[in-house]
Amino acid sequence: MSAPLSEGLPTPFLETPWRGPKRVAAQALWGWHRALFRPRAGAAFERAGASFEAQAQKVEAGRVISLVPEEVARAAYRACEAEGLPLGGLADQVRAARRFGAQVRFADAAELRAFSDLWVGAHARLLAAMAGAKGRWQRPWIEDLAFGFFLTGRLAALRDDLARDWFFFPLSDLDQADARLEAFREGGRDARTRRALWKQVIRARDAFAQGRPLIEELEPRYARSLKRWWHGALEVLNEIERRDYDLWSRPLGLSFRQRWQAKLQAHLGRSVFKRG
Repeated sequence: MSAPLSEGLPTPFLETPWRGPKRVAAQALWGWHRALFRPRAGAAFERAGASFEAQAQKVEAGRVISLVPEEVARAAYRACEAEGLPLGGLADQVRAARRFGAQVRFADAAELRAFSDLWVGAHARLLAAMAGAKGRWQRPWIEDLAFGFFLTGRLAALRDDLARDWFFFPLSDLDQADARLEAFREGGRDARTRRALWKQVIRARDAFAQGRPLIEELEPRYARSLKRWWHGALEVLNEIERRDYDLWSRPLGLSFRQRWQAKLQAHLGRSVFKRG
């Protein structure tokens, strides 16, 4: 897990446990998601007078758009056609991508969650459907897990995000902790900043706990893969705590031993939750 997390973008269900055409389809869906996640892409696109909603509507009609390379778009469309997936899942990600402008801010937890459900939630629903999770009752679990992975990834990439003037955590949490955004840019060594980061770790853990029932409803090979990522992400959150929320001194990742422990915990079915 160390390589994807160093990019701040956990990638469950990218390579495994797919086989044959499904692996090609999953990689195409990930290619779409990654192509939209570009620094300042939103601002540059809107300055050009383009409309994200118009682009999303083109996606729903199966037309190539200017936001992503043509080969990436066509591969994603083929994947949806082959797997019987709605193009709306791709279109929603386009709608969410307007937030990736020169500055990213979220006023409160509700605004952040709405964005997550549109951005990573839509992507996760496509992948989950490929794994057989197509029930309406499963959607909240899928979106909870996606939110947990998203928060974990943004914690891992906090230093890089701040350099882009992106901040993917609620400003209301800073107010509650009496923390300053400037302190995050300066290295976040004060107690108030750590308290605000603690809140994000708790929020991510809660999302993983809420989404946990999905694992029990997947076919064994899909469940095993998701469970490994689930435990691995929780171990990343534990590592953040062990570092006393220092996300600046060195990149965040897991050692070989920690990754091995996460796999063992997944095999034994043990959780790695901690009390907040």
